[in-house]
Amino acid sequence: MITCPVCKHSELDGTLFCSECGSRLWGDAFADETASFSLGRDLPRTETIGALVIPPQSVVTGITVRITGAAEPVQLSGKTEYMLGRADPKHDVIPDLDLGPYGGQHLGVSRRHASFAVTDTGLTVQDLGSTNGTQVNGRLLNPNERCPLKDGDEVRLGKLVLNIFPHLNFLSHRNSGYGNHPPSAHQ
Repeated sequence: MITCPVCKHSELDGTLFCSECGSRLWGDAFADETASFSLGRDLPRTETIGALVIPPQSVVTGITVRITGAAEPVQLSGKTEYMLGRADPKHDVIPDLDLGPYGGQHLGVSRRHASFAVTDTGLTVQDLGSTNGTQVNGRLLNPNERCPLKDGDEVRLGKLVLNIFPHLNFLSHRNSGYGNHPPSAHQ
């Protein structure tokens, strides 16, 4: 029996695609080399779904990541930084979001490709010196450059396309310190 790396469904040995989610069950998921290619302008852009300004009285509590070609979105929560890349146990690389099962190696995703960071002002992405670069809405980031993200932004890791949707928790005036009246000196 073999186990699907995406949905963990068991399949008979020799099966090429998962009967539950359609993921490929063969190939060199842990090969040493990342596919390399030129970043031409021939890549089609997905439409930006929306723009959301994060108000000062809100915090990012999680992230929904839609991966082009994936059946279901991925949810990230519980941390302030998430590393994106391809898992490679041989080199002790275990990203928070493993993009290997989504064709990451063949689409040019590095083992340690990029990271998301939750900050006081919202959500950012940073290229970690990847082989094929990180783009936000078509703009190529410099290595180690941080870029703020808005709701629906397109992030390309190599040729793999993600759309990002931060989860926001709006704080009440009482919790945020933005009340209408200054605190009483007698409290």
